[in-house]
Amino acid sequence: MTSLDARTRSHSFAQMRSESPSSLFTVSMHFLLIYLSIYGLISIYVDNIVIRSLKDVGMVFISIFSFARVYRHQVSFLNPFLFILGSIVVLGALNVLLGSSVVTLIYGIKITFLPLVMLFTGMLIAQYDGIYAFARTNLIIFMMLIAGWLIQYSLGIEKLITMGFVYGVNIKNYLEGVPRLSSITYSPDGYAYALLMTGIIAERTRAAVNHRSFRILIQLLTISFLLLSTIRSALLLWFVYQVGMFFLHIRKYTKKNTLILGVTFILLPAAVFFGGKMLQSKNLLSSSSLLDRLQSWGSNLTSPFTMNGMIGNGIGSVGAASRRTHMIGLNSSNFAVDNQYFSLYEQTGWIGIVYFIAFFMWIVVSLVKRMDKLPDSNSLRLPQVGLALGAGVAAASLTTNVLELLPANVFFWMFIGMALYQYREADDIHYKAGELK
Repeated sequence: MTSLDARTRSHSFAQMRSESPSSLFTVSMHFLLIYLSIYGLISIYVDNIVIRSLKDVGMVFISIFSFARVYRHQVSFLNPFLFILGSIVVLGALNVLLGSSVVTLIYGIKITFLPLVMLFTGMLIAQYDGIYAFARTNLIIFMMLIAGWLIQYSLGIEKLITMGFVYGVNIKNYLEGVPRLSSITYSPDGYAYALLMTGIIAERTRAAVNHRSFRILIQLLTISFLLLSTIRSALLLWFVYQVGMFFLHIRKYTKKNTLILGVTFILLPAAVFFGGKMLQSKNLLSSSSLLDRLQSWGSNLTSPFTMNGMIGNGIGSVGAASRRTHMIGLNSSNFAVDNQYFSLYEQTGWIGIVYFIAFFMWIVVSLVKRMDKLPDSNSLRLPQVGLALGAGVAAASLTTNVLELLPANVFFWMFIGMALYQYREADDIHYKAGELK
């Protein structure tokens, strides 16, 4: 029986290898990742419909191709996933029948939901063992983001304004004149979240997995430049992610894990004290912006006891989509929200929130199942990273529309897709074999 199992697995793996995506697709996928990273910088200088549409067309074709390749291998996960996602989109589109703009709907779908379906591409990458290649590309983007920030910092805010950067949009000053820069992205928030996502994914490169010192270097660069960015919600995401990874690492009882947990709790008060002092010295504990948001939410959110509170105001009615449609001259609320939960509520109502809870819970349950199947020797630990990263995104979403920030949202969903697919059938898939290059 063991021999028959081995032959069956070998045949299944050989069949998957024979269906491996073409080199054209692989190159296109990695090129798209690079293009998404620098698109924000390009859009500052080029306001062209072709340039703006190129990224969307690329994501549509790549996600459709990926879905066609992974669907039959992931039917049990994807059928409920597609049903819930489709229900959310239909619910969010109902306002078109009540007179809402179709253009607003399209912008809402392409800003929030198009990056989400790149999850299929993440699954395809894992299916054909391209995880290391994906991580390498993220490492390249990570270094590009840092280099771009350093160049902008050396130029200064005044020089950047003369070069076409818009103050208050692409660049700005934080308290006491600390610069907030966009690097190769469109905004300081976009830079901070792209840096965070690519830094975490870059820790999954072969060099980082095999050499702890290289992984620690990436982690130090990530937290250092996150602190320099002064984007506090991104720092919150990083902190929650680290805490989540720590508890997932020691979740199994051993003497070593018990010792680690004991030492951690002993050192925790000192870490909180000195960490708080450091954040206070950089004015990162200021509450003025949070108070402004609370006032804005109280005066602008739709009542849950109305029809719009039940089914929402339509996809794209608030958030990044509403800001964009306002810029092109359409009648729009121009309401950024700065809270992903409220943004989803405004667009799909409390019925949509129920669907979203079911949607994310289905992903969490699936990740936990993948995690439980992993051998202890697995060094990538993608499901654990996916769960910790999801917890961080959930925390940061309290003050930021995290799922609307390009390119970080694309990287996030692709990584979740990889974590969901890993070890679907067997625990002995070798990452080297069949790696996408």
